[in-house]
Amino acid sequence: MSDTPLSRLRAVRWVVFGEVAFLFFMGVSVALHPGFVLARREGGISQYGVHAKTAVLYTLAWTALAGSNMRAARVCGGRGACSQKMRTLLVFYSVAIFFVLISTYFYSLDAVLKYIHYGFGAILVTFMSVAAYWLCRQLVGVSWARAALWVQVLGSLAALLSIVGALHVLFCAETISNVGCAVLLAKTCSRALDERVDDIAVVAIAH
Repeated sequence: MSDTPLSRLRAVRWVVFGEVAFLFFMGVSVALHPGFVLARREGGISQYGVHAKTAVLYTLAWTALAGSNMRAARVCGGRGACSQKMRTLLVFYSVAIFFVLISTYFYSLDAVLKYIHYGFGAILVTFMSVAAYWLCRQLVGVSWARAALWVQVLGSLAALLSIVGALHVLFCAETISNVGCAVLLAKTCSRALDERVDDIAVVAIAH
């Protein structure tokens, strides 16, 4: 993959597009069936995947998120900050999202499938926190990066506690965790783009 400002800009756009599409489709799902979120024991995002009224929107949300991050991985490469590690991170993130999506359609059938789905969900949430920590370390000098990391980690922690039944804020926690990770992903790609443009400008001035 080429390591050019254009390729990095495309990566940023795909990450942002995936997150915006995810939030849009899930937002419409909540508008159509707010009961899962407003219930005393708040359900998770996955409940929208098994409800007839919102299953298609749920599928579009997760497909857009996985597909866009996979596209970002394909255009993200080279030797800069947006490197092979970043590309691997995006690919793993996309694959984890895909497994969560597929397992959604079967988790309500029996207890074993339910725990398999919860397992994929826990892997995704944990991965996002680990990824967010690594991404934050790439954003040295970005004043709000640490705050975004804490928001993401706290969202992931609340999601994990909700999965095991200690809390009941799964939908909000999953959404916060997802948004926090997406913000750090986009900024890391954007930072790499800015650095590359600065390097080109310095070379141009020197000549």
